[in-house]
This record gives sequence, structure tokens and C-alpha cells, in this order.
Amino acid sequence: MFNVFINNLLQTIHRKLRLSPMQKVLRELKKRNVRLHDLNALEVFGGSGDFHTKDYAFQVSTLDMWEIEPKYERALKRNLPMAEVKITDSFREIKNTIRKYGLIVVDNPMSNYGDYCEHFDLFPDIFRIAMDSAILILNVIPESNDIALKKYPYLFNKVQLARRKSFYSTNHPEKVLFDEIVEVYLNLSKSNGFNLEWYFFQKRSIVYYLVLKITSVKNKFLKEGIEKTPKSGIFTKAKKIDPYT
Repeated sequence: MFNVFINNLLQTIHRKLRLSPMQKVLRELKKRNVRLHDLNALEVFGGSGDFHTKDYAFQVSTLDMWEIEPKYERALKRNLPMAEVKITDSFREIKNTIRKYGLIVVDNPMSNYGDYCEHFDLFPDIFRIAMDSAILILNVIPESNDIALKKYPYLFNKVQLARRKSFYSTNHPEKVLFDEIVEVYLNLSKSNGFNLEWYFFQKRSIVYYLVLKITSVKNKFLKEGIEKTPKSGIFTKAKKIDPYT
């Protein structure tokens, strides 16, 4: 209980000082001229709403929260009174909802859970709920370390490593390079009618936020993997920043 209290206290301090990883993401998005107040946002795995959602909840146009556990409904409504909370299985909801979002945040678990693993099973359905221009924020784990494996002994078990090997098309699922990770989402985007306009990583722990800006190929400014917008000029494929930001 004491450790939980300390962790919550530190998160509160970081949020007030605007030092949390999500707030760093938000600052980078604003630098890239992303107008958060125009975006309809979705938190795919809502939890109790105590964590990073508070960093952006008041900055977006609307906020939907999906959460499978009914026990979190009261906490979600208390922590995020501006949000529309839906108790639902996110993996089913993403296949059935008719809503589309400009900001989709996937704060997925670090390992496998039930029949699922990380955020892998949300693809390719995540593209059907994305607006023609959208920001995806995903949890990714390039690699683990001894400290994390001791703290989370379930991490990188045989099932998870097998799923990572398949999803990232790699023979070394325990360590996937940043460029290898991005290549997978670039190809997924292309095969589902989107271009990857730019991306960046933000460190959380062994977990990183991977932030992807995707744009429908129907967008009149895009042709064959080349981005052309009045504000940002022309870039080949995707513009990136230091992954260790």
C-alpha cells in the first residue's frame, strides 16, 4: 500500500509540474501544430482513469472511455466527469462502433492477457475507427531489462515472445529495434489505406509511447508515401525525431 501511495504521489507531482511522459507527448504534438481541442479522443483501455488520461482529458474536444471492468465505472466518472464512459470489451467494441476518432490512445498491458497480447489484436480494426487524419498513441516495448523482469516475472513469457515474433516479423522478439517497430506500423497503415505522415517515441519506462500521425490516402495532399501539406512542406515517407526524446 505504501508503494502505491508513493507512486500515486509522484504521478500527481509530475502532472502538476507538467513532467509526465504524456505531457511531453502533448507538448511535442503542439509543436507539430496538432490542434488537440479539435480532436475527438478515445482511450481504448480506460482503467480507473487515474493516470495519463488526466493529462489530456481537458484539452480535447470530446473523450470516450472504454473499459471492460464494471468496478471501474464509478472511478472513471469521478476522475473524468467530462468523458463518456462505456463498460465494454474493447476488442469487440472496436469492430462494431460507428464512431471515428482523431486521437486514439492505447495504454495496453505490457504482456499477454486472456487471448490477447499487448495491443496486437486491435489491428487492423483500429484503422476503421480512425478519422482521415488521426493520431495514434500506443504502448510499445522495444526490450526489457533485468530489473523489469524481476519486478514483472510474467513479462516476455513464451506466449508473449511468440506473439511478438509474429507481429513484428522478427527472430529476436526480446529486442526489437525502433526502426523495426516503426516499419511494422508503416506497413499496417499502408495496407489499410493510410499513410504514416510522421512519428516519434517518448520514453515512459521500458515502455515507450509510440505516437503515429496517419492520414488517409484519400487526402488530396498525399501521393505514394510522400507528405505534402501547406504548413510542413514535403518529406519522404515519415519525418522522425530522436527516439530517445
